[in-house]
Amino acid sequence: MMDNPEIHDAFVRLSQSENVRVVSRWAYPEKASDYLSKKIAGLQTVLEFQRDIMIPLAHVVLQRTARGFTFSGLENLTHKPTLFISNHRDIVLDAYFMQVILLENGFETSQIIAGTNLYVNEFVTDIALCNKIIAIGRGGSKRGFGEQMMQISGELRQSLAAADGRGSSVWIAQRNGRTKDRIDKTDPSIIHMLSMTGSIADYRIVPVTITYELEPNAAYKARHLWHLDHPEATLEENYMEQMLGSILQNKGHVHYSFHPAIDLGCPEGLSNKEYYQLVAHRIDEEILSGYHYWPKDELVERQWQAMTEAAPEEVRPYMQAFAPQYQ
Repeated sequence: MMDNPEIHDAFVRLSQSENVRVVSRWAYPEKASDYLSKKIAGLQTVLEFQRDIMIPLAHVVLQRTARGFTFSGLENLTHKPTLFISNHRDIVLDAYFMQVILLENGFETSQIIAGTNLYVNEFVTDIALCNKIIAIGRGGSKRGFGEQMMQISGELRQSLAAADGRGSSVWIAQRNGRTKDRIDKTDPSIIHMLSMTGSIADYRIVPVTITYELEPNAAYKARHLWHLDHPEATLEENYMEQMLGSILQNKGHVHYSFHPAIDLGCPEGLSNKEYYQLVAHRIDEEILSGYHYWPKDELVERQWQAMTEAAPEEVRPYMQAFAPQYQ
């Protein structure tokens, strides 16, 4: 049974998209160029799209660009609706690779919170629609943003605190925008947003630490650091380029650490602001404890040197901030 008419229309557009043919030729060069188009045309549900299209593609990406893909802490997962809060190093890969782990280990995939600034064209919008993504707008008036946060908070409450068994897990980054300096810190306003429509005491929040041996989009992040020292320069955002870049770049090893659900208790006497900060601190403690490191890998070192040399000359001194870290 089809999920809904919007999903059906997205499948039709994707099955006819030249971008899908490009992806198909890259991922499956031994097959006909319409291989993925035909598969998508026969799909009925989001689950089928994720299971038959997105997960196999993720393994192609990992096989071609990663030295290893591992995870730990599955014993901390249950089939109850869970809010996964992770550090945020990459626009698409953070949530994408987590879906691989969930689906291949007997769990339902999660909904994903993402900014509408990433909806750069119809192709990306349709991919998002078929992957249970909840869009949060950027910009606009303070009042409009507050109303949207209230709406998102209500949607999350419906999923995470559903009493009818129809709830769904959700992934959200610990802060708005990727970490561009490797300092992973939860924004207390995320906790505030969750609390806008009621207490979060009944939520199940599982922190997740994501470690990439080679920092995704390191050259872009280094340019961001360079721009802090040269604010007079123009810093342009090309999200499509960044999304493709992180998918295609070498990653070294990748590891996901799932932590125990955090304590959401509130000590007596705390203000709401202090409570949001306390919960954010508890999430940070778990995330910061979960980084994974590997022995020095000569191939990864060569890949890193190539990435550094390919960066603009003025940016190269800032690349060191994102160099691989070893055991």
